[in-house]
Amino acid sequence: MPFFSTRRPYANTSLLALAFSVSQSLLAQTSSLTLPGEYALELDATSSHWLSVGESTGIQVINNAGNSISSWAQSAEFLDSRSISTSSGTQRIFASFDSSQNRVLLYSLDKEQQFQQDLVSSPVDFPVEGLCLHVDSAQRLHLFLLSELFEAHQYLLRPVAGEQWQMLPIRTLPTGPDTEYCAVDDYSATLFVSESSQTLWAYPTDPEAEVERTLLDVAAPFGNLGDGPLGLATGYGHLYALSGEGPSVHQYALQDGQFQYLTQHHYSLAAANMQSAERLTLSDTGETQTLSLFDEEQGRFTLLKVPTPESNTAQQLLPEVKPVTETSPMPQRGDAADDPALWIHPTTPRQSLIVGTNKRQGLFVYDLEGNELQRLDTGRLNNVDIRYGVSWQGRIVDVAVASNRDLNTLSMFAIDRATRQLTLVADIPTPLQNIYGMCLYQDATQNLYAFANDEDGSFIQLSLDTTSSSWAGSVVRRFSVASQPEGCVANDRTGQLFLGEEDAGIWTLSAAADAPTNLQPVAKVGGALHDDIEGLALYEGENGTLLIASSQGNNSYVVMDSMPPYTVLASFRIGMNLDSGMMIDGASETDGLEVSSANLSGPYSAGLLIVQDGRNVLPEQAQNFKVVPWSDVQSLLPSLRP
Repeated sequence: MPFFSTRRPYANTSLLALAFSVSQSLLAQTSSLTLPGEYALELDATSSHWLSVGESTGIQVINNAGNSISSWAQSAEFLDSRSISTSSGTQRIFASFDSSQNRVLLYSLDKEQQFQQDLVSSPVDFPVEGLCLHVDSAQRLHLFLLSELFEAHQYLLRPVAGEQWQMLPIRTLPTGPDTEYCAVDDYSATLFVSESSQTLWAYPTDPEAEVERTLLDVAAPFGNLGDGPLGLATGYGHLYALSGEGPSVHQYALQDGQFQYLTQHHYSLAAANMQSAERLTLSDTGETQTLSLFDEEQGRFTLLKVPTPESNTAQQLLPEVKPVTETSPMPQRGDAADDPALWIHPTTPRQSLIVGTNKRQGLFVYDLEGNELQRLDTGRLNNVDIRYGVSWQGRIVDVAVASNRDLNTLSMFAIDRATRQLTLVADIPTPLQNIYGMCLYQDATQNLYAFANDEDGSFIQLSLDTTSSSWAGSVVRRFSVASQPEGCVANDRTGQLFLGEEDAGIWTLSAAADAPTNLQPVAKVGGALHDDIEGLALYEGENGTLLIASSQGNNSYVVMDSMPPYTVLASFRIGMNLDSGMMIDGASETDGLEVSSANLSGPYSAGLLIVQDGRNVLPEQAQNFKVVPWSDVQSLLPSLRP
C-alpha cells in the first residue's frame, strides 16, 4: 500500500465540465465591523460579543460597543473553535498560535467571558502556516498544524488533571507547496486544505485511514474557484472557500458521500468595497452563520450572514473496542508485520506467547505484555499457525509453521514448553511458485496437515511428518480459487476449512485429505465484508464457534456464525485507548489476526483478539500487533454468542 496517494475529484463531474459550469453569483448582504485583531469569531447570536485575535493586539473579548471586557496579552494568529462534550458539560475550546515562540495556544471562556488558558505548548519544531480543529465521533479533539515544509501534522488534544491539556502527535500528512489554509468538516471527518492558491484538496481525518488526498476543485479556467482558494471554513457538512477575485465565497455541500459545488450559493462580495481578503472564519450562532473576512489593507472585517444549513446526519459508524496491549514496533518501516498466532502455555496462561511474522525478516516472539522475547531471522515469513503435541529430539514440543516467501517453503519451528524458545527445525519444500498464506489442521487422530496457497489462487494440502528428528511433508491434495487468496483457518473439531479469496469472499470445504474439493460459499464481498479479505480466525465458545474475518477495505472486523447460513452477527473497529494513560492507537489495514477463548487471566479471562496493525500511529511508528480482550468485544456487541 503506498504511503500517499492521490484520488480523483469528489465531484461527479469532471474538471473540464467544471470549467464550463455557469455560476450565478448571489449578491451578498454584508456589513462591516472594526475589531483590534485579524481573526474574529462571533460568540453569541445577538452579536454582542466577539473574540478577536491579533499578533500585535493579543486575544480579546470585545462587546458590541467596541470595549474589551477581557484579554490575554499574548501575541497570536489563526483562530478556530469547537464545542466538545465533557464530564462537566459542553465546553467551547479555541485554538490560536503564538508565532513569536512557535507555540500552540488552547483556551476557553468562563461564564463571565474571562479567559482560561488550557494549553501553552512547548515550541513545535517546524514553521507553522495555519491551523484547524476537529472533533471526531468519540468526542476527541484533534488539531491540525500546517507546516511550511509541505506537511500537515495531526495531534490529539487530551484533557488531563488540573484543567490542563496534552498535545499528542498522531501522524503527519504530506501536502503540496504553499498550503496555507485548512478547515475540517466533522460530519464527514474530512480535512480540507488550499494549496498554492490553485487547488482545493480533501483528506480523511481518521488516524487509521489511508494517507491519501482527493482533489475537490481548482482555480479558473479549469474549475470554479476564480483566482484560487484562500481561507476555508466548514459547518454542518458544508464547506465555504474564499477566492480573492471579487472577492467571492464559494459553497460545497456533502451529498451522497461527496462534496458537490453549489452553483446557486456563490456569493460575490464585489459591492463590499474590499481591497484585500484572505482569511475566513465561521461563527455558528443559531439560524444563521456569520462568515468573517478580514480586509488587511482597510483593517476591518466584512461580515456575511448565510443560512444555517440543515444538519447533515453524521456517517453511520461501527462500534469500537479498545486494545489494552500492543507489541513493540517492527524494526523496519513500511509493510512488515503480517500475521499473529498464539501459543498457550500448558500450565501458566500468563506465560503464553504471541508469535508474529515479519515479511521482511522472519519470526518475532512476544509475551502478553507486548515485549519482544525472541527474533528468528529466517527470511520473509508471511503467515503463521500453531499446533500442539509433536515429537522432536525425543521429547514432546509444540510446533509453529510459517510460509517462507524467500524459499517457497513451510518453515517449521519447535516450541520448547519449558524455555518458551522457538527453534527452526526444517524448511519443507512446496511446488508453489509464490507461496503466500497458510494455516494448520490437526485431525482427531493427531495427524498434522498444512494448507498453503499461492498468489495465483492455487492451494496445496501437505501431510506433515513430525515423528522423526528431521521433519518432512508431502502434498496430499490440491484445489484452487479464481483469484489471489491469503488467510485460512481450520476447525480441528469439525474438520472444516475456511479460506479467504481477497477480492471475492470467504469459502469453505472439508479439511480431510481424502475429501472432495468442492468449495462452498460462506460470505461474498459486499455489505459487511470489504475487500481485501485478509486474516481469518475461529473463536471456540461454549455455545458454538464464531468465524472472525479482517475486512481490510474499511478497517473493520466481521464476526459470523461458522455454521450455515453463516449469519453475520456483528462488525466492529478497533479504536484508540487513552484510558489510564495507556496511549494505544487503534488498528487499521489489518492483514492477519488470531483469536482464542482460552482463559489467559486478567483482562483476557474470556480470551483475546490479536490483530496486525497496518498503520501504527500515536505517534507514527513501524507496524505492530494490537491485543483486545474478547470480553470487550462481547460486551460491546451483545449479539455475539459466548
